[in-house]
Amino acid sequence: MDPYSGRPQKKPTSPWVYVAVGCGLAVVLAMFLMAGLTWWGYRTAKDFGESMTDPVKREERVKAVIPYDQLPAGYHPAFAFSVPMVMEMAMLSDREFAPGENPQDSSDGFDERGFIFFNMREMRNNRQEMERYIRGEGPPPKDTNFDTNVRFDPEDVIRRGDVQASGTKVLYAASRGSISGKGSDNKRGIVTMVMPDCGAGRLRMGLWFGPDPAPDQPIQEASYAGSAADPAKIAEFLNYFQLCGKK
Repeated sequence: MDPYSGRPQKKPTSPWVYVAVGCGLAVVLAMFLMAGLTWWGYRTAKDFGESMTDPVKREERVKAVIPYDQLPAGYHPAFAFSVPMVMEMAMLSDREFAPGENPQDSSDGFDERGFIFFNMREMRNNRQEMERYIRGEGPPPKDTNFDTNVRFDPEDVIRRGDVQASGTKVLYAASRGSISGKGSDNKRGIVTMVMPDCGAGRLRMGLWFGPDPAPDQPIQEASYAGSAADPAKIAEFLNYFQLCGKK
C-alpha cells in the first residue's frame, strides 16, 4: 500500500522475468518442458506404484491396454505400464495378488500360465517384419522395443497358422520355450506368439505361456490338444479380449 496515495503498490518485478527475457524464448520453453516432464514423471511413477499394489487400479490399467469383460478362468491382472505415444504393455498371471502385494516382488510373475500383451507404435516396418517372423518367413524384427525374458528356438516350433478370434484374424506361432525372472530358474513350457490383424498404425501382439503336456516327447509325436499350442484353445482364450481395442 502506498502511504501517500492510499493505493496498492505494485510488487517489484521478479528477477526471474528478466533472466527469462534476457536468455530468450528458448529458455522459457525449456523450463516449461522440464517442469512438465518432471511432473509427468512424478505422476507416472506414483500412479504406477499405486497400481502395482491396489487390485482395483491394477485391473483398470490392464484393461486400458487390453480391454475385456471377463478374464479366462484362473487368470488375474498382474500389472501394466505405458510409454506415451510409444508402447503399452499388460500382463496377466495365474497368481492372484493380494491387496498391498506387489507383483514385481515375485521372481517371474506367474507359476505355469501367463499372458503378456503389447500395443506399440508402428515404426519403420516392425509390424510387417513381425508378421513375417510369425509366419516363419523371416528373422525377428529389430525394432520391437521390448524384452520379456521369454526365449524360444525357431527349431522348436510346434505349429504356425491363424485363427479367428475377437472378431479378427490372428496369426500365431506356438513353440517350446522358456521364461526366466530375476533370481529364478528358467521355466520350460509352450510360448505362443499371437498377432491380431488390427490394421496399420499400431503393432499389437501377445505372448501366451503355458505348460508343455509332453516335454520329453519329440514335437512330432506329442499331443498338444487343450494346450497353448492347440488352435481351438488359442481362439477360445483370445476371444475373452478386445485385441484391437474398444469398439
